Amino acid sequence: MKRSVLLILLLFGCAFGANAQPKPVLRARFLPSNRVAVGQPVRLQVEILVPNFFTGAPEFPPLEMDGAIVTLSEDRPEHFTDQVSGTTYAGIRRFYLIYTQQPGTFTTPVATVSVPYAAKPPETAVVKLSLPELTLSATLPAEAENLDYFLPTSRLTISQKWSSPPQDLKVGDSVSRTITVATEKTKAMLIPPIVFSAPAGVTIYTRSPSVDDQKDAVGEFKEGVRTERATYLFATPGDYVLPGMQIQWWNLSSQKLVTSKLAGTKIHVSANPAYVSEVPPEPEPNAPIRANSVPWRSELPVISWSLLVLSTFVGVGWLIWHSWPRLASRYRDFVCRRRDSEVGHWDTLKKAISSNDAPRSYAALLAWLGRLGVSLNAFQLQAHDPTLDQQLTILSQTLFQQQRLGWDGQALRACLSKHRRLNWASNRKPSSLPPLNPG
Repeated sequence: MKRSVLLILLLFGCAFGANAQPKPVLRARFLPSNRVAVGQPVRLQVEILVPNFFTGAPEFPPLEMDGAIVTLSEDRPEHFTDQVSGTTYAGIRRFYLIYTQQPGTFTTPVATVSVPYAAKPPETAVVKLSLPELTLSATLPAEAENLDYFLPTSRLTISQKWSSPPQDLKVGDSVSRTITVATEKTKAMLIPPIVFSAPAGVTIYTRSPSVDDQKDAVGEFKEGVRTERATYLFATPGDYVLPGMQIQWWNLSSQKLVTSKLAGTKIHVSANPAYVSEVPPEPEPNAPIRANSVPWRSELPVISWSLLVLSTFVGVGWLIWHSWPRLASRYRDFVCRRRDSEVGHWDTLKKAISSNDAPRSYAALLAWLGRLGVSLNAFQLQAHDPTLDQQLTILSQTLFQQQRLGWDGQALRACLSKHRRLNWASNRKPSSLPPLNPG
């Protein structure tokens, strides 16, 4: 009798195991570890594994962490296979880049990834996988506690170029100086601004900085490059020393504070009797922005609307009740599509700026520009707006303050709104690609 019962239970267990369908799996971890220096680039590796195969790209949501900049890496998703409980799974691996802006403990937010896969080929199923709660600890080395900013990276280079050799100059001559700072695996926006100075008798004209995140041949983020330019105008003869430059940064490899320097430059300026000082022209005022006119629509009489609502209320209520599951599914799909759309990213950026949260605003700005398919540097070049450049510089400076003061992002929001309306929304061009199925 006991043998019969055991045999039945064994057969039942085998049948249950045979009918059980393998489920998708989400795995996540921090790289390189869960304890880092403030500002050190950290990758949150997220792996999605499904039985059979994917029928579409998983939808990775934007993440927000207080006191940190979080962006979804623009690197290509990695495809791989793995064994889970003896079953071969197809996998996709992506990374979030995290830059903590202050010491403390950071926890991954509640978030889900929408994953389409072939549960029973060729049928497609969509499952939502939750991101596990992971903890990250960021500390500030004792050597850096009194610094105005803290810049951790594995490698930093600083170099300079002159428009012409700073020799044999005369009064009225000018020379341009270009300073380039490059950091390995650190976003260009996180490189502190260069401050130009000069002795009396020399006038400086600075240009808007250029920030560029460079990629390698396979499209992976390689280094951030910040370029600053200034022109020196010499109005008085004499001997001058243009001050050198220096940047202090934390070497992640040696765990030491390093100072990279550029030496000062000695310049002799001769008299020039033929030189006549000229007053530079005043900048032209910006043309006023014309608000888009909003067409006015007359309202229908209130009585007509009331009668229409009363006559259709019961029927519409019945349809909604019976169609609710399908409507809810479509609404969730709509929310996901809108969240990943340009409009969705723009709404997220506006909310971040309205809350005057500098790290969150910077992350949302990169995500919005990424959805437009343009880098921050390219956006600045096309906008060609000194006010926009100034506001981005203020945002950049705010990110470096150890004791972060209040930041008001309303001026930045106004600039971005203007250029979105003028350059990105109203002037979008249709694709020039030929139709996939001509004729």
